[in-house]
Amino acid sequence: MNAIDATQGGPSGVQKVTVETTLLGDAEAEISVSDSGIGIPEEKLPEIFRPFFTTKPNGTGLGLSIARVIVETYGGRIWAENGLDGGAVFRFTVPLARNQPA
Repeated sequence: MNAIDATQGGPSGVQKVTVETTLLGDAEAEISVSDSGIGIPEEKLPEIFRPFFTTKPNGTGLGLSIARVIVETYGGRIWAENGLDGGAVFRFTVPLARNQPA
């Protein structure tokens, strides 16, 4: 929802959200969600996963902090950056599940 909200009034007028997955070696996957919005002010990047921090007029500031707890609980990490062509990119990694021999 954050990515979709961010595309409203973006600089290009194009509303685009892209989700990609990448294998990192044989033990981890990276998932990225990018949008065509205005991006995140550089000074706000270190704060966006902090509980109750929001840039939305009616936001609670809980969504990204909960996402961080979930990802880190499963051994991954999560971060955000601005895209090279504008917009924001949120990425997280998670370990791949392994089948255990019976």
